[in-house]
Amino acid sequence: MSNTTIIKLPNKEEISTGHVDDSDSLRLVENRRFTYKELEVITHGFERVLGQGGFGHVYDGFMEDGTHVAVKLRSHSSNQGVKEFLTEAQILTRIHHKNLVAMIGYCKDGEYMALVYEYMSQGTLLEHIVGGGRSFPWRQRLRVALESAQGLEYLHKGCNPPLIHRDVKATNILLNARLEAKIADFGMSKAFDHHNGKYIAANTFVGTLGYVDPEYQATMRPTTKSDVYSFGVVLLELVTGKSAILSEPEPTNIIHWVRQRLTRGNIEGVVDAQMHGGYNANGVWKVAEIALKCTAQASAQRPTMADVVAQLQECVELEESLTQDFNTGGSNIDSSWNYNGYGSGQSTDVSSNATFETELRIPTVPLGPGPVAR
Repeated sequence: MSNTTIIKLPNKEEISTGHVDDSDSLRLVENRRFTYKELEVITHGFERVLGQGGFGHVYDGFMEDGTHVAVKLRSHSSNQGVKEFLTEAQILTRIHHKNLVAMIGYCKDGEYMALVYEYMSQGTLLEHIVGGGRSFPWRQRLRVALESAQGLEYLHKGCNPPLIHRDVKATNILLNARLEAKIADFGMSKAFDHHNGKYIAANTFVGTLGYVDPEYQATMRPTTKSDVYSFGVVLLELVTGKSAILSEPEPTNIIHWVRQRLTRGNIEGVVDAQMHGGYNANGVWKVAEIALKCTAQASAQRPTMADVVAQLQECVELEESLTQDFNTGGSNIDSSWNYNGYGSGQSTDVSSNATFETELRIPTVPLGPGPVAR
């Protein structure tokens, strides 16, 4: 496998706009470059599909040293182009955090383009949330929430320039064999200069139905608070066990659904019944309140990801300080739960009906930040 030296790093303007020259940007990751034939060997002829999205198929693979990997190969019919491919490759070569999915290498061999990631054996968070009755206890959900928040906080504060993910959702949070959560899919990410207060305006509106910040939708200017909003939706999914858009009894977003019930003090009507009462009501209230703050209509009223991490850490400490009466498995998992790395049928790609243009209007409900009744 190729092992050449990194020659050039992009400047902030190149990264933030995505306008990086193809030939130059490829040098960013040439120390991790694979040929197409090497990927054929790694994947045993692209034998086992782990998932599929707008970029293409994700394949199971093993490196020469036995390292388990996931290979995302761009389809010729993909609606994601070279720009998105290069954006993700560039970002993943310069970000390193325990709660971000790591890139092992990449391939751009003629017409073939692929990204090689660490293998995440327990699939997407969404698969666990709607796992069909399998054990996903409150303590585990709390840990996943905290770890995901830590990954986003790193993007916002630990990167130079900082990054806005722009497509935070339950299918872009993956879990490894130890059920540790990691943020994935950076093809639609954008950099911003927080020192000058300049945010990147995009020509194309990117997001997923149910997770999109209404302020971003209106202004076309994503900010870190756009990610905070989306993460708030993920928190509500963890609490309720429901998806971002509820279809019954009529289509509504999860924020409106939860807010209606919590204003009546109905915490039992909100919490996922599959947890079978194995939670502390005060802890669940706290997380739900954090989520509703994150999803305030005005971004100025939302917390930062650093604030969210601190508050979730308090929730974890509260949970750990309680008695162990309801030990439903903690970090354990049903042994029959055999998820593949990228979800059978659940794409970790940003697109595949996830990315849409500005003319698609998302049904929103006025969700003022008002106090939550107890």
